[in-house]
Amino acid sequence: MSTQQPARILLVEDEPAIQRLFRHTYGEFDLITASTLAEALELLEKEGHSIAVVLADHYLPDGTGVDVLSWARQQRPEAIRMLTTSHAQVNQAIGAVNEGGVTGYILKPWELETLRQHLRDALQTYRDRQQELALLEGKRQTLISLASSIAHEMRTPLATIRLRAEAIAEHWPTLMALYRDALATGALGTVRPGRVQALGNSLDVIRSEVDRSNLVIDMLLASAQADEIDHSSFSIQHASDCVREALTHYPFTDGMAARVSLRDDPHCRFYGSDVLLVFVLYNLIKNACQALPTGDTARIRISLRQTSGGASLTFTDNGTGMAPEVLPHIFDDFYTTRTVGTGIGLAFCRRAMRAMGGEIRCRSRLGRYTSFRLRWPLPRP
Repeated sequence: MSTQQPARILLVEDEPAIQRLFRHTYGEFDLITASTLAEALELLEKEGHSIAVVLADHYLPDGTGVDVLSWARQQRPEAIRMLTTSHAQVNQAIGAVNEGGVTGYILKPWELETLRQHLRDALQTYRDRQQELALLEGKRQTLISLASSIAHEMRTPLATIRLRAEAIAEHWPTLMALYRDALATGALGTVRPGRVQALGNSLDVIRSEVDRSNLVIDMLLASAQADEIDHSSFSIQHASDCVREALTHYPFTDGMAARVSLRDDPHCRFYGSDVLLVFVLYNLIKNACQALPTGDTARIRISLRQTSGGASLTFTDNGTGMAPEVLPHIFDDFYTTRTVGTGIGLAFCRRAMRAMGGEIRCRSRLGRYTSFRLRWPLPRP
């Protein structure tokens, strides 16, 4: 994205005098203002593409600045989000920062030159982010072309392999009957039963591996094209249906499916795409299966919960975990610690969750566990 695009500051403040002071003192900035939570959300929807910094007062007539900044994170995640607050509410501000809804906070009363520097620093941070995003966009476009080429080259041979395997499977009972008849008449030498059984099992293995390969292609394409998500298909979804869909169709191996437990909540709903959530779960399952120990101790636990604040899904495995220095980077584009990996899976998960107005976070302890928490807000009325 070009840094030449507008980089506006949205001030959310209900006191007209403060708005006038802000305009008079900081006239060098491209400023727009809102007096209420409703006005701020409307501006974020209409002008969000041009908003670089959101500065919101803690208290508003119809809500709080934290509400504004939390919604700004969904509508405009690239924007720098700052809260102005008093010493009395500083603990709430720190909590909002820790929750990720707020980039930082500024204490009242303002020191005008200090606030000017804060705004300059925020705009520079935003421009630096835009430059990074532009570089990543070039990489993503290359990846999309590569993924499309791989899909085109691999779909046809995979389809042929599956058709041939299904044709053999269709005639296998007849072939086996003929074989047994020939064996009974002495027309053939003896073949160990295990080898015959292995031949039959191979057909199931072929079909399973073809399905796995197609799933990898689908995931690669979905991850590469995550920025082209069609919001027009979004609707209210049942999270439990999506989880069961993912668990039913993911090609588990070595009895791993039996090691997955689900604590369901039939009331858990979110606004978004069932297909997107299924692909997010595919990525989480794939990563977990690669990290899980062999044997009976391997476990994946999925928990759904609906609260007054929205829906949540927790996905936990007892695998190898991640080092503390790795954890902050796992959602970055093209970041991977594996020798074979693209580094786009978890980045896709974050973009998919943001597209649905939600978020994904991770906690992990090296050698113990990894836990992802997906959250969606209640749909706006």
